[in-house]
Amino acid sequence: MDGSLAHGLVLRTPWYACERGGTDRFDPSAARPVLQKYDTPDFVKRLLRDPSDSLAWDPEADVWGYPFPVPEPERGTGRLRFRTHRMVRPGPRKLLQAAHERFYAVVVEVFCHEPGLPRPRPDADLEVDFVLRRRNVDIHAPSPMVRRLARDLTTQLVAAQHHQVVGPLRDHDVDQVLHGQLAADTCVLPDGIASDVRVEGWFTGPGGHRRWRDLAQPLPAGLDLVEQTYPMWRLPAPEGACEAAGTRSLWFGLVPTYTGESADALDDPGADPAARVDKGAPKLDEYAVYELVCFARPTPTRGREQCPTPRVASAPTECFRLAPFFDPDGTRNRHVAVSLPDFRALAARAGEPPGPGGVTITSPPGSQMSFSSGNGNPSGGSVGGNVPQVCTFAIELFFIVAMFLFLMFKPIVVLLFQLWWMLALKFCLPPDLQAIAQLKGHFTAGGTLATLKDAPVPPPPAQPASAWKGQLDALLGSNGMTAALAALPADRFKQADAGDLVAAVDPTDRAKPTPPTSLPPVEDPLCERATGSRSSAGPRRSGP
Repeated sequence: MDGSLAHGLVLRTPWYACERGGTDRFDPSAARPVLQKYDTPDFVKRLLRDPSDSLAWDPEADVWGYPFPVPEPERGTGRLRFRTHRMVRPGPRKLLQAAHERFYAVVVEVFCHEPGLPRPRPDADLEVDFVLRRRNVDIHAPSPMVRRLARDLTTQLVAAQHHQVVGPLRDHDVDQVLHGQLAADTCVLPDGIASDVRVEGWFTGPGGHRRWRDLAQPLPAGLDLVEQTYPMWRLPAPEGACEAAGTRSLWFGLVPTYTGESADALDDPGADPAARVDKGAPKLDEYAVYELVCFARPTPTRGREQCPTPRVASAPTECFRLAPFFDPDGTRNRHVAVSLPDFRALAARAGEPPGPGGVTITSPPGSQMSFSSGNGNPSGGSVGGNVPQVCTFAIELFFIVAMFLFLMFKPIVVLLFQLWWMLALKFCLPPDLQAIAQLKGHFTAGGTLATLKDAPVPPPPAQPASAWKGQLDALLGSNGMTAALAALPADRFKQADAGDLVAAVDPTDRAKPTPPTSLPPVEDPLCERATGSRSSAGPRRSGP
């Protein structure tokens, strides 16, 4: 081992996180690596320029939560009239996916394990990595008592955030709340109930073996399994920093928020009995609670690679959950713009010889579908074919048909399942401001769906035009939607809600995109010591 590191190592919270929190590296709260958030896939460039430069955590979007029902009398008016649920956010931290334009790094600072925690020499050769671990909870109490505890805890959390608890609480939701609070050690259990947190690591081995294993259980003999590690890299001093800042030993790694890995059917007698049936279960999901632990050790010198060297672990990071792919807090971060194919341009292209572009589809023998179109009502379908059939379609044709099916089935789904809130998830620009104003005026004056006119009436001079059914059909995105709503019984759609429906689809109050907030800059106290001055970044703390 390098003589300069014979004393060992210790891992701590990065200096800039201590500065922001008003602590130093000797404080017990400064033992954890930190998670840092970014909004671009090239965030490593930003991290390399200045490790302290990252996004601030959102008090709502970055906290795990679940929807609880809101009864009809409590919903409000306008767009809120169709909000059947609200979010309660008991925690812990929630990490979004890369598909949501959010990316995360874990950062830790390495010190020498000596009095005063000095920094390792800049030329010290270290190996630093981290592992991803899962926290499971075993509750020791009768099921009725656990169920009552889960409901009481969930009720308290909902009441604390929304000042009331309304609507039924689902068993799945309250189970997730209790599991998350216990796994993150943020819940105090009453007398008569005890719990144990099982920390699991993801182990892999030859032959594609992989699974979560309880770290408290020894590895069975004959199983060549090792815990999966992720690499970390040393960070340079920020641009323009003083020379002393270059002596810090800051390391970062990329936090995994999604993967295609899943558990196998490895016969592991040391595994928990419940874990033996998880073949094919995904490695990561939105229900588990995770944490990261960093490790560091001196790199063995040449000729002594087989000699064991101490591998020092950090405290775990804060607990977190992972957002599902369709998490609304995440999908709102990413905007996709698509232009429908121009029918005129495609018609012109149809007059030219077939080109090389498009999608080629091969239908094997016995797999070719044929049917009668039946003037829009398909019938007489069959499957056959004796030779392979190869057809090339313009990609625009697929999109046109897919858009047609979407527009056709959207009102069917809304009407059939009474999912009126779906209509509020669509807005069109430029909006027909005159139509919206006329419809709002019609319903405010006591008009109903039934009294809407069938066709526009030319307005008298200097007077607003009357509202008509076609205007509401256009806003709802389907011809005949107004008549269908008017024909529904009151238990499926209340005619008095028609005015609120217009407000729900009004795009004029749409939220404008706001860039995420970055954390404020922090001046390195090492540079303060070197220059004898300090900016207004914050108060001076002991122990740089």
